[in-house]
Amino acid sequence: MPLEIRQLPKMRLACMRHTGPYGPALGQLWERFGQWCAEHRLSEPRPKFYGISLDNPACTPPEQCRYDACVQVGVGLRTGTDAQVQDFPGGDYACKRFEGTGAEIGAAWASMGAPGQIPEGWVLDARPAIEVYDEDFAMAPETGVFACWLYVAVRRAA
Repeated sequence: MPLEIRQLPKMRLACMRHTGPYGPALGQLWERFGQWCAEHRLSEPRPKFYGISLDNPACTPPEQCRYDACVQVGVGLRTGTDAQVQDFPGGDYACKRFEGTGAEIGAAWASMGAPGQIPEGWVLDARPAIEVYDEDFAMAPETGVFACWLYVAVRRAA
């Protein structure tokens, strides 16, 4: 079944970056970022969170992979040195729902580029991939299972 096409809006995001291999270190990044968001009163009401994979681990050395944990913010937020603010341009994405563990998410990402996954008339675009964590995000403590949306950038085929 082909992926669903959705459009993400332009957004101003507060972000905290991890540079290095994707994997367990991203859980630590999200813990730090969650604490930072709480300290800056960005956690209530519960927002959507965004994980932006700036590099493809299939073609970037693990130690150079960059990942940003993000939340949408308004103008005027002072982040200090722990986080930065960036403007996200939005755009078209092919997406699917993921439910599993951190160890399983890499295979889910890889499957999105398989033949027949990108709907006809669309092609992959060279923009970062994004995880979208809905407002009701939760991780099962006993299994580590969580759900999110996986978004890969696409554009109309020429």
